[in-house]
Amino acid sequence: MALSKAAILAAKDTKLSDPVKVPEWGGEVYIKTLCGTERDLFEEAYAENKMKQFRSRFLVLTLSDDKGSRLFDDNDIEELGKKSSVVINRLFEVAWKHNALSNEAVDDLGEGSPDGQSGGSTSA
Repeated sequence: MALSKAAILAAKDTKLSDPVKVPEWGGEVYIKTLCGTERDLFEEAYAENKMKQFRSRFLVLTLSDDKGSRLFDDNDIEELGKKSSVVINRLFEVAWKHNALSNEAVDDLGEGSPDGQSGGSTSA
């Protein structure tokens, strides 16, 4: 069956992860799938070497409540980045996988970086 424009736009194709326990924070969070625009903007910022606080920035886009609403907004990136690197990295790995991102895709984005840094590096 061929899809119509209306059927495509009406399809609920974003999903939430199962609850992710964060004992250090005393509860659990969910990871949401980025929409196409969010992912494009994230990748464009990375490709242009304008990305600071890589993991925190990605988590601000993906950490959500059980309804899929973001827990943080763009103004919270720095504050979230002050949390434990162990927790941030663990959540980042879940969010990265949930959004079907691969290290190879990120390497491709970073090719030709003027500073010579590998595009796959997520360190500051």
